Amino acid sequence: MNFYSNLPLEQRRGQLIAEQFNADEQLWRRLRGNRRLRRKLHPHLSVRIQKRLDLLEFAAMHPAQDCVGRFIHT
Repeated sequence: MNFYSNLPLEQRRGQLIAEQFNADEQLWRRLRGNRRLRRKLHPHLSVRIQKRLDLLEFAAMHPAQDCVGRFIHT
């Protein structure tokens, strides 16, 4: 994990949040094929159920947020 020692203290937290967002965005794009296949195989499912399935799949593939041992100076 990069702690951004080259950045000033007030910018490190923002950079960490941006990095986490970019990682989530990349994961969401990687799961695009699964979403398309699910919609093709199950067209009878409502949009609401499809969205819930998408979010469940994303949550299952998302790494756990472990805050033990992580110190972020704010």
